[in-house]
Amino acid sequence: MTSSEPKVCLITGGASGLGRATSLRFARDGYNVVIGDRDAAGGEETVAQIVAAGGSAVFLRTDVTVPAEVQALIEAAMGAHGRLDCAVNNAAVEGARGFLVDYSEDEARRLYDVNFMGVFTAMKHEIKAMLKSGGGAIVNVGSSAGLRGTPRMAAYCATKHALVGLTKSAALEYGEQGIRVNIIAPGSFRTPMSERLYGKDIDAAISSVTPLRRVGSAAEVAEAIYWLASPASSFVTGASLNVDGGKLAGPVMGVTALWKVE
Repeated sequence: MTSSEPKVCLITGGASGLGRATSLRFARDGYNVVIGDRDAAGGEETVAQIVAAGGSAVFLRTDVTVPAEVQALIEAAMGAHGRLDCAVNNAAVEGARGFLVDYSEDEARRLYDVNFMGVFTAMKHEIKAMLKSGGGAIVNVGSSAGLRGTPRMAAYCATKHALVGLTKSAALEYGEQGIRVNIIAPGSFRTPMSERLYGKDIDAAISSVTPLRRVGSAAEVAEAIYWLASPASSFVTGASLNVDGGKLAGPVMGVTALWKVE
């Protein structure tokens, strides 16, 4: 960063996986990181890792399905630092897997409340804070499943598709005020969510359907998120960036095996 005053980044879902890797990445470059997550123990562990590395971070337990808690998280960031330079809306759940005709309406609503409404609510308050701060950058964490269909994950796919439209619309609405809004579309990485989907031995399952023939790391996605939030991408808004090892480039041998009926 070129400014002598540390910038402020807010990250939801920062207690583990991609959220933790992203929090560590921003802290490494001198950002004051504000983390929200339902997992208090995991959130505090992320803060401890950042502090141990010489960075600055605070954690506030936040359920993104509760608007008052989301608002309190952004207000806490503004109250502590007086500004909000960037935000990464990462909190999400994958939900149960199942065919559409068998899928529970309650489970579908849960995914919608977390994956879409959680981001929608966060963006409302983040944008208000950034308007006061003179601009900023928002990165929404989507999924490669938000850019194509995925069998037995229709509700999850729908929520991630919706984020693409939300991102592009917000980019059009607030670009003139200096707020950039982009979305990243990760593939499958070695994270707790991927382990729940594919099992502990995820290397064969993921590498077989990835042109780079390996499993990516959360740190690799975090680098892309950092770039989208940084001045290095100052002319990028309304964009969807794939970080998936090439999965979305076209069909790969074995892709149907990953989603076979068990």
